[in-house]
Amino acid sequence: MARNDPPIVVFITCCLSHFAFVPVLMQQYRRRWHFEFCVGLAAFFCSFMYHTCQAFKTVLFLSELQWHRLDNIGALSSFAIIFTYLANIKDPQIEAYLKYGLILMSVIVQEKDPWNAIYTFVPVASMATIPLISHGLVYKKVPQFEAKNFVMGFGLLAAALPFFIAGLDDGNDPFRIYHGMWHLVGSFSSLFLWRIVKNPGAVVLQGYTPLEKMNLSGTLYESKV
Repeated sequence: MARNDPPIVVFITCCLSHFAFVPVLMQQYRRRWHFEFCVGLAAFFCSFMYHTCQAFKTVLFLSELQWHRLDNIGALSSFAIIFTYLANIKDPQIEAYLKYGLILMSVIVQEKDPWNAIYTFVPVASMATIPLISHGLVYKKVPQFEAKNFVMGFGLLAAALPFFIAGLDDGNDPFRIYHGMWHLVGSFSSLFLWRIVKNPGAVVLQGYTPLEKMNLSGTLYESKV
């Protein structure tokens, strides 16, 4: 941390802001999306530990840099599962192999060079093509997304990005408030992004019992989301 801001203030602005992500985790837990919940929880925990070590200049089992690397992996893994969800893949085997493979790729590229932005932005840009390929080349139809959740999710994400960019410069981020706002607004964005898909795909259906799948209806689906 380049600035000499009071650690307790940085903890409040940059660390406690992580808890805005708890509703997203609870949403995934209630839907019984076990894998997505575990990935989100791991990303939440590693990021919280990294920023806490950074604020207090301390070691909490791992060093700041070690938690930072895990935080990067958590962030890439989060993009992997959200873009897989937005692709609304119907075949559960293809969906599973895809998201597991993307998370393995996230670990490998961060092991290569975690502080090189290329190994963050290129993987994210590649993952962003998955919904385009799925809807444009495989299913060849306009994705069935909930308009309100789409606008709110991507609108809040657009509002969060300037905070993320501003927070990249630690020296000009007083009390790490810009990065904290990225956590806050980005979490609100994620809450809506995880509600976008209108009709069940493999990610959504994994939360249903076999009997529920046999009796799947619009009413049942709406009751779960």
